[in-house]
Amino acid sequence: YKNWKPELVQSNDILTVSPDMIWQKFGTFGRYQFINLVMVSAPSLIYSALMMVMPFLSEEQKQFNCVVNSDFSSQYRVLDRCTVLDLSSGLNQTCASLTDSATRFDYGNVSKDNTLTTNFDLVCERSDWREHGSSSFLFGAMFGATILSYLSDKLGRRKSFLLSIVISVAVNVATALSPHYFIFLALRFVAGFGLGGNLNIGYVMMSEVVAPKMREFTPFVGAFFWVFGYMFAGVARMYIGSWRMIYFTCTFPGVLAVLVYFKYFPESLHWQVSNRQKDAITRHIQRATRINKIQINVQECLTETNSEDVSRSSVQTDSNQNMYMLIFRTPKILYHFVLSSFLMIVMNLTYWALSLFSTELSAHKMTGFFLSGIIEFPAAIFAVVLLKLMNRRPVSCLMFILTAVSLAIAVFLPPYLDESGKKYVTILCPLLAKMFNSIVWSVLPLAMSEMIPTVIRNSFSGGVCFLGDAGSVVAPYLEYLNRFGHSTASILIAVLTAICALGVMTMPETKGVHLASGLDTFDEGPFLRTIKRTFSRKLDSEAS
Repeated sequence: YKNWKPELVQSNDILTVSPDMIWQKFGTFGRYQFINLVMVSAPSLIYSALMMVMPFLSEEQKQFNCVVNSDFSSQYRVLDRCTVLDLSSGLNQTCASLTDSATRFDYGNVSKDNTLTTNFDLVCERSDWREHGSSSFLFGAMFGATILSYLSDKLGRRKSFLLSIVISVAVNVATALSPHYFIFLALRFVAGFGLGGNLNIGYVMMSEVVAPKMREFTPFVGAFFWVFGYMFAGVARMYIGSWRMIYFTCTFPGVLAVLVYFKYFPESLHWQVSNRQKDAITRHIQRATRINKIQINVQECLTETNSEDVSRSSVQTDSNQNMYMLIFRTPKILYHFVLSSFLMIVMNLTYWALSLFSTELSAHKMTGFFLSGIIEFPAAIFAVVLLKLMNRRPVSCLMFILTAVSLAIAVFLPPYLDESGKKYVTILCPLLAKMFNSIVWSVLPLAMSEMIPTVIRNSFSGGVCFLGDAGSVVAPYLEYLNRFGHSTASILIAVLTAICALGVMTMPETKGVHLASGLDTFDEGPFLRTIKRTFSRKLDSEAS
């Protein structure tokens, strides 16, 4: 299968090849496409593991005491487990402020390196710092998704993807060795930078490495690795007693990935066509032919439309125009950029709020944690079925509505139930909300990737993820909203998801549509088309 002759296609004509048609010719479930899909999806295992291990590593420590070191027993006396009395001055001081010299915290039978909380004494007035471990990672992911996604449009998907993996693996290994909590937070930020960019580039490449008919199945593959990482974190906590070893264990799959990806990870054929890389396109098709063991007629995959798109794309790219300025100067692109960002903020806020606090669903924290993870498997299956039976927009709209309804029931129904009923509703409804939200995560990022032209796809997606990750950063602190009233956070999320249900219906439908290369082929959606028609009619009537 090495006999595909590049001379069968004239050197200039190869630039007009349609990547989607190439993948269709190789078959919906071509071996090469499936291998690429797995490679693109697999690193999400590391992201989910390193995020979902945090509820265990930063869990609240309720049993502890303040102890005055023997050398200072004549200077201080313990008043309570957070306060000591300075006998010389008569003033009270916090136990935490003296841990470098006069005092220490005793955690009983719990080893010092069991969690971040015990290792770095995140108790008393330092207790709020426990949430920073999750938010610093997600804050880094905001910047990584933007910067690395922008680089992937400029330098290529492969280089940016590999760079993100190397950054994340190297820094995560160092994170497990952190001598101080502030160093831990700084390294978590950098690790989030790498994995955030990797995850976003992966989302985009999921739609680029397979045929249009296979895109409905990409969420299932992505969900498999994500949930595996989710469960992996819980199992690691159950069998490993040191937070440092747990963290390194969750990072170890990434070490193996680096060794494999540098040799086998491919460039995106869409990116190669958009950037007019003749030799690379030829080699890419040859490699796909060899691995798929199928000979295709490349002549049938040449399109004039794609040639025009490539010309426009090259003009836009060669002009060195800033991609984000291009987005902000194009009203129809800008509208969908703002809408997509809002949708992603709410999706992130909902997902991480339901996930990070899943240990509170049940009296046994592992039960709630594993139920919250397992529910994503049926969500992935339902997503595939719904994507095959329905269009992208109605599925997303329906899932947003069901998420809002589930959270509303969890808030307003329990007061009317007995204790047994309350228990089931407060567990079942958040799990259903998590399932519906997971289905949205399987559908909407796919639709966004399909919607945006190749030349700005990763830059657009990176900008959306940057703003969208604001929801992730805020999620660990949502519990503080409940100080203003019981279930305030749940009510807020329910209202926001209901608004998202309306917003998503203004997006264009992308099911079965070939990925656009140039801006001129961008579908603005029914809402903007209606506005355009209304104003054009008004202008025509005024002119007449």
